Amino acid sequence: MNLKRYDGKCVRLEDTEGNVFEGICCHNDHEYNYHEFGRDEECLQIVNFLFFKGDIKKIESLEHHRGPYGKFSSAYGLLEEMNVKDGISSIDEELYSEEDEHVIRMLACLEHYMDPASGYELSCRGEVIGLLRKHRPYTENETIVEGIDRLLEKWE
Repeated sequence: MNLKRYDGKCVRLEDTEGNVFEGICCHNDHEYNYHEFGRDEECLQIVNFLFFKGDIKKIESLEHHRGPYGKFSSAYGLLEEMNVKDGISSIDEELYSEEDEHVIRMLACLEHYMDPASGYELSCRGEVIGLLRKHRPYTENETIVEGIDRLLEKWE
């Protein structure tokens, strides 16, 4: 499996536990990972998730996929859900992603999980509102601005 060929690409990745993640990834070579994370193995990084070669069961490019969510199969996925449930620092990391698509997916996930009908109570709601206010002036992407404004309208 040549992970380097997926650098900068949108992928669907299944790990050895059967979890499926989608995102734009960055290839980290084994030397970088050893220095930064203490694991001498190459990986793909999607936002704040590391997928080491030995933990990847299957990977496919979504670069040519077109649908209502662009290259992605849904508005948000497991990666965003796990970041929301992990708390404010993981939410913050994804909201400040260099990839606008990841920010948009996090906003969609937050919109779902901040709705009382979702059955999930987000304990850091006030902190998320603060992050959204802080992030809004620094984005030029209209879709992100609209998403932030929509969430702030609902929650304030």
